[in-house]
Amino acid sequence: MCATGIQAFEARQEYRSRIYAFEQQSIQCEASQERRFKANAAAWKFFRSQSPSYQRVATWWVVSAKREETKEKRLERLIEDSKHGRRAT
Repeated sequence: MCATGIQAFEARQEYRSRIYAFEQQSIQCEASQERRFKANAAAWKFFRSQSPSYQRVATWWVVSAKREETKEKRLERLIEDSKHGRRAT
């Protein structure tokens, strides 16, 4: 690595590290959220038929929200989109 790259790496801020879906080791919804999702069989079937990368990003979109209200809103949208065979965007 070049000196400027090393300098940038050493200047990184820990709180801004590992904040993206692809950087997470394990991304899972809470058990209650997953039960709600599974209660809608069509939505759950569509979601599980999608690629693992989509599932990881969509799940991260839901669980990464800071406020509970936002998590609930995102989960509802994900379920609704999945029910209609659409990917959440």
